[in-house]
Amino acid sequence: MMNIHQLKKTFYKTLFPPKFGNKKIQSLYNFVSHNDSDTEYWTVNGQLQEFIGIIKSFDESDIQYFFERISLWNSYYLVIISDKFLDSHVKANVKYDLGKIYAKIFLLYEDSDPYFLIDNLEIAVTMYESKIDTATLIDLISKIEFMHHKKLITRQQRNHNIHFISSLTDELSN
Repeated sequence: MMNIHQLKKTFYKTLFPPKFGNKKIQSLYNFVSHNDSDTEYWTVNGQLQEFIGIIKSFDESDIQYFFERISLWNSYYLVIISDKFLDSHVKANVKYDLGKIYAKIFLLYEDSDPYFLIDNLEIAVTMYESKIDTATLIDLISKIEFMHHKKLITRQQRNHNIHFISSLTDELSN
């Protein structure tokens, strides 16, 4: 259930969309906001290709800027972006580690809604063979424990994801 603060924030962002100081981030935001109603029908020759074209040109500074301004994003748009990272066409065309970016979006996502992203966390990290640093793995475990404590995820989801993250930690040790 959305509280009044979240409702105001969503209403404000709808009337006054954020202006980013980065053309690539602004382009991504504009594209997702204009195509958010039919994301399940994005095609390789249509919107999906356009999405790939936008994110393919990102460099490290663009990604850093994206995370510095993540609070300006509508949470639904973050779910759309994260979901599209899981498309095999995106993986084939984008050369950086989107699994790592997916994990960071999951960490920074609003505390009340991250259950939309948790089910695909393992898929994203495995798909991109992500090399996630120890600090991020610890943060992931903390977020999952928090979600379980707040009853946003089941014990089974918690156990599965903790086991998965622990296996990544073990890989770092070897």
